[in-house]
Amino acid sequence: MTRGAKVSIVCPSYNHGRYIGDFLRSMLEQDEPRWELIIIDDCSTDDNLAQIRRVEDPRIRVVARTHNRGLAAGMAEGVSLASAEIIAFMASDDLAHPTYIRNLIASFETNPSAVAVYVSLERMDEQGVSLSRQSRLPATWSRHELLRKSFLGPNQLPSPGMAVTRDVARSLCLPEGVVQYSDWMWHNQILMRGDVVLLGDQLVRYRVSSGSLCYRTASSLARELLETRVMMDDFLAIKDMTFLAEVFPAEIIPYRSLPARHIPYVLGRLALLSDIPEKRCWGYETIMRHLSGPDMAESLRVHAGFTHKDLMAMVPTEAASLAEDARRLRRQARHLRRWVLVLALGLITTVVLLFR
Repeated sequence: MTRGAKVSIVCPSYNHGRYIGDFLRSMLEQDEPRWELIIIDDCSTDDNLAQIRRVEDPRIRVVARTHNRGLAAGMAEGVSLASAEIIAFMASDDLAHPTYIRNLIASFETNPSAVAVYVSLERMDEQGVSLSRQSRLPATWSRHELLRKSFLGPNQLPSPGMAVTRDVARSLCLPEGVVQYSDWMWHNQILMRGDVVLLGDQLVRYRVSSGSLCYRTASSLARELLETRVMMDDFLAIKDMTFLAEVFPAEIIPYRSLPARHIPYVLGRLALLSDIPEKRCWGYETIMRHLSGPDMAESLRVHAGFTHKDLMAMVPTEAASLAEDARRLRRQARHLRRWVLVLALGLITTVVLLFR
C-alpha cells in the first residue's frame, strides 16, 4: 500500500522483459507523483522480473506468481491489492504519457458521477514507431449508445489506460480463463453501472505486436467464438425495462408492454438483430432457456402471442451455413494436401528414375 496514492495502476505482465523497462520509465516520468503501480508477473519465463526489480521506487509493487493463471486472475488480484479510490489498467508493453495520471485525477474530479474514464491511444509497432492508422474515441456517444452498439456489434472502447472507481472495479467479474474478451466484458459491465468519460487526448502509446490480443491468429479467433456467448450473458443482469428502453429506444418498441420478467426473451430477440453469428446464436439460446422457466412459455403466449412455431422460425440458419462452409473448406484443404503429397512423391520418383 502506498500512502497518499490517488491512482492505483494494475498491470498484469507476462514475458515483457524487452518492453517493461520503457513502461516503468514512462511511469516514473509522470508529472503527478501520487500513484502506485501493482505488477502481477504471471510466471514469466524471460527476464521480466529481473527488469522490474532493477527499478527501485516504493510506489512499485510486484507480485511474482509461481504458476501461470492468466489475464483475468491477474486483473482481479491487482484490484484486490489497490489502495487508491481510482484504479487504472495498463499493459507492461505500453507507454504512459507524462500527463496520464494528472488527467485521470482531473477527469474524475470534474465528473463526480462518472464510474470510469477512457483515454485515446496512439498506436505504435513493436519497435515503438508510431503507426499511420490511429483511432479516436466516440466522444459524442452516450453510455446507452455505447452499450447498444456493443450489444449488437463489435467492441466500442479500448482498455489500455482505462480507469475505474474502486467500488465499481471490485464489483466487476471476469470468469478465470477469459482472455480475448476480458476487456469487452468489463466495458459492458461498467456501462451498465454508470456514466463514463471519453478523453480525446492520446495519453497511452499502445504497442501492436504479434503478442497483442488484437493480433489475429487461429487461436485468438477460436477464443473469440468461445467467449462471445460468455460475454453476452452479462446483459442478463439487466432487470429494468426502462433502462433497456434507454439502450434500445427503437428496437424495444414491439416489446415495451411486456413485464420485466421477460427481459431475457427481449434480449434474445434483440440479439437476433446482430450481424455477428455468435450473438444471434446466443439470442436463440437465451429465448430457449427463458421458455424453459416455470410458466414462461404460457406467459409469453398470453402477453406476446409467442409460440413454439415462432421459435422454430427464428433459428439463425446463417450461423449453420457458416459452420458448413468452414467444414467444406477443411475437407477441401485435406484433399489438397493429399494431392500435393501424391504429386511430390511422383516428382521424387521421376527424378530418381531419371538419374539412375
